[in-house]
Amino acid sequence: MTKTSTSKTNVNLPTQSMFQPKTDIESDTEISLFYEQIKSKLDGLAKNPQDETINKILAYSRSK
Repeated sequence: MTKTSTSKTNVNLPTQSMFQPKTDIESDTEISLFYEQIKSKLDGLAKNPQDETINKILAYSRSK
């Protein structure tokens, strides 16, 4: 006969440390850094969208 058991600590359950949010300072810093990296590209898109981009937006808006 085989004896089976279940451990009292389940390794598949998320731990409390997984739910710890980053501090506001870390989050704000990361967001600011990311924005600075993509800022020039976003500005270019807003000022000079490609014809293909405009056509895709128009086609999407007509399909809804």
